[in-house]
Amino acid sequence: MKVSVIVPIYNAQQYIIDCLDSVAAQTIGTDVECLLVDDCSTDESVQLIEQFIRNNTSDIHFKIFHQEQNQGSSAARNKGIREAQGEYLFFLDSDDTISPDCIENLYALAKRYDADYVQGTYSGEARKKAPPQFSDDRKWIKQTLLNHNVISFTPHNRLVKRQIILDHNLFFNEKIRVREDFLWMTFVAKYMERFASSDKVTYIRGYNKDSLTNNINREREILGYRVLIEEMTANYDPFLLGCQKELALEALLMALRAEYYHDDEERRFLIDCIKRRCNFMENTLLGIFLRTNSPKVLHALIRLYKIKDL
Repeated sequence: MKVSVIVPIYNAQQYIIDCLDSVAAQTIGTDVECLLVDDCSTDESVQLIEQFIRNNTSDIHFKIFHQEQNQGSSAARNKGIREAQGEYLFFLDSDDTISPDCIENLYALAKRYDADYVQGTYSGEARKKAPPQFSDDRKWIKQTLLNHNVISFTPHNRLVKRQIILDHNLFFNEKIRVREDFLWMTFVAKYMERFASSDKVTYIRGYNKDSLTNNINREREILGYRVLIEEMTANYDPFLLGCQKELALEALLMALRAEYYHDDEERRFLIDCIKRRCNFMENTLLGIFLRTNSPKVLHALIRLYKIKDL
């Protein structure tokens, strides 16, 4: 298979047919599979999918898998990764659609440049500066993939080489159901050496009012940020260390702005995670922040990290 399109499914009966129609309409032709992973839906999603597969006349190979219990999108995506046969993986959400030439367009770039990673463009996306069509500058690639203002931290609308995912165990963290995309991208960024990008619109976002993104669950948010910061800081690598520290600080600022952590013990735990691999000056500034709770202190640290990675 050239590409495996992986779609987690949970109570998507209102959107799933449009999603599947957009996959079936792909112009790439043969050797593309679409793996649908049902996460114990309680609506008519599975019946609609099964009927769609029975009636499918396209060249796309559709398969459905069933989770034994509801585990969230991370576990569903991981199931798709393990079952995939494609050279590249493409993640698609069940309430979204893709343009007819999406996979053909991205796969052509992947083969032209032997790219590890190919980024598509979203409908309505406003880019201050479009990334180049190709780069093998590892410093630029890592800085770009760790900058959520340039590249979205959602996993969809990109091709990633499946073998790199398997070789480096780049599965989604199943302990959390929010911020898992953010965490996944911090690990993916470590191993991408050849980057390509398309300026054609390949992905059309939908809107599912029942999705986790649109329904804030305080307990899940607290756990999500805690695991995100803990895992990020425990897995720094030496290349562009400042860039990684900066992102961890940004995650801390996001959590604090949302006012999820009022308890001093919780805040201290997060600060202690951030303190990993910090020098005397960095630890001093973090100590000041812990006493004053002033975001200006963290912004000063972020500026320091930017200078280090120049």
